[in-house]
Amino acid sequence: MLRGAGYEVDTVADGRAALEAVRETAVDMVVSDVMMPHVDGLELVAALRGDQRTAALPVLLLSARAGQEASIEGLRAGADDYLLKPFAAAEFLARVRANVELARLRGHHARWRAALVDSLQEAFFVCDEDGVVVEFNTAFTDILGYDAAGLPYPPRPPWWPDEKSDPEAHRQVAETFDGMLLRERGTFDIPLRHRDGERVWVSVAFNHVHDPETGRRVIVGTFRDVTADHYAIQRESALAALGMRLTEAVNLPDTLAGALEELRDLWHAERVLAAVFGGGPPELTSTDPGQTWQNLPEDRRGELTALREHPTLTPIAEHATAITLEHPRGTLVLWIDLSERRPFTDQDRLLLSLLAGRLSQGLSRANLIDQQRETALALQRAILGPSELPNGFAVRYEPAARPLEVGGDWYDIFALPDGRIGIIVGDCVGRGLEAATVMGQLRSASRALLLQDASPAGTLTALDRFAAGIPGARCSTVFCGVLDPATGDLTYSSAGHPPAILARSDGTTQLLEGGRSVPIAAGPRGHGRTPRPPSPPGAPCCSTRTGSSNAAGAPCSRASTGSATPSRTAASGAWTSSPPTS
Repeated sequence: MLRGAGYEVDTVADGRAALEAVRETAVDMVVSDVMMPHVDGLELVAALRGDQRTAALPVLLLSARAGQEASIEGLRAGADDYLLKPFAAAEFLARVRANVELARLRGHHARWRAALVDSLQEAFFVCDEDGVVVEFNTAFTDILGYDAAGLPYPPRPPWWPDEKSDPEAHRQVAETFDGMLLRERGTFDIPLRHRDGERVWVSVAFNHVHDPETGRRVIVGTFRDVTADHYAIQRESALAALGMRLTEAVNLPDTLAGALEELRDLWHAERVLAAVFGGGPPELTSTDPGQTWQNLPEDRRGELTALREHPTLTPIAEHATAITLEHPRGTLVLWIDLSERRPFTDQDRLLLSLLAGRLSQGLSRANLIDQQRETALALQRAILGPSELPNGFAVRYEPAARPLEVGGDWYDIFALPDGRIGIIVGDCVGRGLEAATVMGQLRSASRALLLQDASPAGTLTALDRFAAGIPGARCSTVFCGVLDPATGDLTYSSAGHPPAILARSDGTTQLLEGGRSVPIAAGPRGHGRTPRPPSPPGAPCCSTRTGSSNAAGAPCSRASTGSATPSRTAASGAWTSSPPTS
């Protein structure tokens, strides 16, 4: 009958064969008897409805079992129609034609809907209220590699990161998914796993929709691949963070130690090791305190040693968390022990190469700064002040400028021809080698001027004229004093320098604010004398300080607040400062 009506018909012996045939060849309708061996008609309908590919396929059941109950049983099983034997040919053909036409109409709408969904450039998915993925489009397949043949996917689908090999990513996705089921709408970025095992970062936007008839909730979402953007931002952030660490470091060891801590935090590593192979025994730096080359396991020492000949800035293929780079003292092998067992991806290798290159530059810079520091400190120690001081004086110098730790501070304490002691403390504007060279010139000039004329006011006036011709000496500050150890008299003058501190034996202090004028080479000045009240023998201490160095001179019996303290002497007299002169 069907062939005579123009239909193309394939016949099989039983329900099991029917299932296989339907899954291999697309058909418009299935006509089946209810009573069949192996798989009967009712079981066949249930199997077809349970498969996403055949769920909408129309099925007409034929049976000799009469009665309303038999018809209801067939329809409940999922059949579209139920026809009792014997039946008229016209009725049979009419029912087949009606079901085929209806199925084609439904199929047309389904195909049109699928075409619209697949036309979306962003990946599209639908979850039911339990989190089961029931639908997605081809863009979803393009991004994650999973196709619609596997629908429906369980609430924890295979594209989730593996809980054992990548626990942190799995936890992040699980928390996000739970929030998606609870919140009405939202957006988030999460790492997922492509079918080939690679990590994919996606930006997801979702919304809850309710069926107006049943009230059941479904979750409709879209996402797009942001892997490239994510890793680009990660690279920029990691390079910026490492650059900050390298900038903050003050020497070569600090530079390497700070970089290892940054790498450990970036990859959530258990530890990071750096072995430097130079002319002698390997130098090991580790994020684990107390870790040395000698207490490393023998196999790890062997692995690090074997990697020293590998090309620089190329992640090791056998050990994806190792890389070699140039170090000022030889070859550095960097080893990262990951706490996670996730794959070290191509993006991770690229980032490691970039960071290793930046680290190599930072180490070279730190080594150059170390060399400059040594030179600068040697220069500053040579010109900072005398190493041998008059009896009863001491000096402490604390560098304040980093990373070179040199500046324009100086002090000078020396004996004058008449037996008195000259005290000079000064500070040039700026820091570094330029300020140190200016300081050396002013220090030498101030000593020569005070030796020629033991007058603090006259010395600063002459120094002012001298400094006017030195580039960089403008607005330098100087304290100049002359101490008579026999009487305890101190005559002083200050060119813009912080006041000296008078520390009394009872613990009180007083600022010596007399005899002050503007800094040298800063304009007209006048230095004068200012009388100070008399002090008992051995009572006060006088200290003066400039930035990071302090100097003091006066009879006292205890340490002063400055950095140079004279010993106790038997003397009496008055503290005086230079009176004003024209």
